[in-house]
Amino acid sequence: MSIDERIPALSDKELASLKDNATRLGESGSPKQKIESDRLMPLIVAELAERKARAPAPRKAAVRKKKA
Repeated sequence: MSIDERIPALSDKELASLKDNATRLGESGSPKQKIESDRLMPLIVAELAERKARAPAPRKAAVRKKKA
């Protein structure tokens, strides 16, 4: 199974690590690593955006009224 097929199954921590590594290799990797980074980065970003959209909205804290 290739890495792009595994992206949806990665944990949030693993996906963040993959993004960090792809970013690093895209900037300073070998030509082959840069090509692979360029290919994977849109898939990683799309998966992160999808997870963010599925995440429940944070609850706002209740505002307490001061006693007069």
